[in-house]
Amino acid sequence: MSSGPIFTDFSKLYGKSTKEFYSEKFYDAMDMESPDLKNYEQICNNIQVNIKEKEKMIPVCKKYLRFLDTSKLWSGLFWKFDVSLLLNYWLYDNITHIYGTTQSDIIGIGFGALQLIWSTFNTNQIEKSYREKCKPEPKMVNHEDWKNRKKLYDYYVDFDTLFGQSRIFFNNTCEAYHQKIKEMIPLCTYFERKCSPPGSYSCPEMFYICREKNLETELENLPCHEEIKSRGDSNSEGDTMNRPPVPKLASQSRGDDTGLQGHAASTEDTQLTPKSSDIGTKVSHSVLGAAPVLLTATMLYRVPGFVGSVEAGQIV
Repeated sequence: MSSGPIFTDFSKLYGKSTKEFYSEKFYDAMDMESPDLKNYEQICNNIQVNIKEKEKMIPVCKKYLRFLDTSKLWSGLFWKFDVSLLLNYWLYDNITHIYGTTQSDIIGIGFGALQLIWSTFNTNQIEKSYREKCKPEPKMVNHEDWKNRKKLYDYYVDFDTLFGQSRIFFNNTCEAYHQKIKEMIPLCTYFERKCSPPGSYSCPEMFYICREKNLETELENLPCHEEIKSRGDSNSEGDTMNRPPVPKLASQSRGDDTGLQGHAASTEDTQLTPKSSDIGTKVSHSVLGAAPVLLTATMLYRVPGFVGSVEAGQIV
């Protein structure tokens, strides 16, 4: 007699993660393998994407459905923050890597295929409120500076862990906190510059979190700060002493250096600019074998709320 499907409670995967912060634990748990992924093979093996991307989209589909399917078991785990944003950042990160672009009309094929599966997937395990909340929704995260926005939201999710009164440092955890806070300083400076004064830039809702704490002061108050600082100073002195003098080229100047660094720093945000397009049309012409099920998918994309209804104004 065969046994029924085996389900892995996502909260158990989350608890298995050795990462320090909530956001890191979430992404780590989403990436984990588990025996119950085979429960979704039949559905995900038929995902409506091009053959070129299908092999890599299938595991993403399985892990997404595992998360959605066991929502009754983990629904109380993420009450402090909007888990749908973390989920869509995880999907967006994976899909943009698979397709090699952030162009909305191209990655929309992957998101649209997942939306079609989401719309037809139904089991008693799914918590109704989380079914709607955890819909694949690219317009939530599709911005030119999405990586910075993701880091900012991760910072918001991890805020209580970073600055909570009950934090206790063990072994190397202080250095992990130090690194996390240190990374937030230039990130908050970036959004401070973008959001002030208010203008055409769509400032992230969670930007206010940057003003909750003086990050420089918090960094200095960590018990490991002086040790890390002295270690860095020592390394810098050693590098300076051991480094042979470099002759200065006549054509070299600080202005040239600054210009090159500025260009390099802006490359990530200026390349692969998202374009608005009717994704439903793109799907119907791009996916191999325009079968009747694909026509159904195309119709679904035209329903308000599906990828096809994403407006250009959502992309900053």
